[in-house]
Amino acid sequence: MKSAAAWRAPPWYAKPAPRLLFQRRLAACGLPVQVVRPPRRHRGGFAVAVQARVADLPAQTVTVVFGRAEPHVPHVYTDLPSGSPHRYTDGALCMWYPGDPADQRWVLRDGPVVLLGHVIAHLLREEWWQHTGEWPGDEAAHLSISGTDDTSTQAA
Repeated sequence: MKSAAAWRAPPWYAKPAPRLLFQRRLAACGLPVQVVRPPRRHRGGFAVAVQARVADLPAQTVTVVFGRAEPHVPHVYTDLPSGSPHRYTDGALCMWYPGDPADQRWVLRDGPVVLLGHVIAHLLREEWWQHTGEWPGDEAAHLSISGTDDTSTQAA
């Protein structure tokens, strides 16, 4: 006989008020915001798409996804391809090292405007890297599954 799974609090976006507040604060930046279906691997999550038009960057759609497995960790995607070493294998932006302390990465209490700032800064770094081959900013090597340094997927 299987025992029932332990009760877990629902993700922050499970109720409409936090979702609507996140969208409203993001829209306050003057960008059109659209709720979209999360990618299959983040099924059951919450996702919004923003049309980013930033000087010195090509116009692109930025999609922010909060998955059910990690509801406080944003996964950010763009519709433009990039050969940047600061993308995960699924194409998500690698904006910080996941194990960094809260003051070195985005946390929910920072709000969507701060998250958008991280995204834009990352996209500007990618643009610089594409033109110069140099990454402006801090980098931390990820550990591969075998536990060795994998310099092909570094964190920004």
